[in-house]
Amino acid sequence: MVESVNIGTLLRSWLACTLGCLPLLILLLVPKLMRSRAGDERLLLIGTALLLLLLVAAFVCAPIMTAWFDPVRGNWDRRTALRSTRRGWRHSTGGAVIALCVGILIYALGQMAGYMLGTLVPYVSDNPAHVSDPSQPRWVIHYTAYALQALILYAVATLAVAWYGWRMRTLHLRKTIRQSAARR
Repeated sequence: MVESVNIGTLLRSWLACTLGCLPLLILLLVPKLMRSRAGDERLLLIGTALLLLLLVAAFVCAPIMTAWFDPVRGNWDRRTALRSTRRGWRHSTGGAVIALCVGILIYALGQMAGYMLGTLVPYVSDNPAHVSDPSQPRWVIHYTAYALQALILYAVATLAVAWYGWRMRTLHLRKTIRQSAARR
């Protein structure tokens, strides 16, 4: 019942988070909301606020998403996952903080991978038409390269969310097993 390092459960959690976080992917695929060179600074501000909101919502909902494809009846399912996570934060604060910090670290590493990909396969270049006609946009967005970078960012962001949900699940199930063994 408990998985200390059950990769299958982590992969199912990642799949669930990949499906559950589709609004994040949609946002990442809109350059005008995510890149200053693609549009207005006000749109970038809106996009950044939406990104933060969607990431916070993803981490909050991660326990529910991890229960979609691998529930543990009565212990970790769609109805009980959030309640169990709250209990985990109360009774195993250190473990919960570590789970969240590792999730954030994975997300940060994904940002670094996206940046490195962006330097290898640039998604933006100067627009030569802008020199002779200032009404033309200053930058040209290469959408294929941009979308590739967005997909990498999305894959790693959903892995970060899945990791957090999976670790909270593991903490809860370990505690449940210890309590059951203590009662015997």
